[in-house]
Amino acid sequence: RQAAVGVLLTADAREMAAAARALRARWDAGELRLSADGPPMPGRPARPARPELRPPNQMPKRGRAGSPRSRFAMLHALAHIELNAIDLAADMAGRWGADMPPAFASDWVRIADEEAQHFLLLAGLLEAAGGSYGDLPAHDGLWESAERTADSLEARLAVVPQVLEARGLDVTPPLIARFRAAGDDGAADVLQRIFDDEITHVEA
Repeated sequence: RQAAVGVLLTADAREMAAAARALRARWDAGELRLSADGPPMPGRPARPARPELRPPNQMPKRGRAGSPRSRFAMLHALAHIELNAIDLAADMAGRWGADMPPAFASDWVRIADEEAQHFLLLAGLLEAAGGSYGDLPAHDGLWESAERTADSLEARLAVVPQVLEARGLDVTPPLIARFRAAGDDGAADVLQRIFDDEITHVEA
């Protein structure tokens, strides 16, 4: 739990991703043990100063990935989702890992690591396009789902892998096709990698 809380309380986005990757490395090396002891799980994760967080209904339209600007906006939105997904996976492992068989924590530590890899890949695409994560506003709906399900593992499992992750599987293939149609094969390859990993996340 202490290691998971450390991920959640890391405000810088890249450092949070690095912390999630280190969490898995320590878990795989046998350096961590399952225990409910430690600090309480935070109500909210730490967040970088940017991006500005807005309610979902106040977000600007992103377009359909037909222009460089709309593709940047789409990649930025996906990077934000992946950053939130790190938090959701770390919270899952820290909040309920000690009460479940070890395979449960192992799955969610792996997922946190994979979400961190996804975020770093998307952040790299944003930087290659001349910008960075934080340049555009983002919504806070994903963590609001975590707050509503903080007292129920069953509800969290229903909302996160079965709704939020599954929704990503629905929308990603046409998005990959749009990026390829625009000649952006690098981004399309990253989205394909994310899609392939997310299949296992829905199964978790």
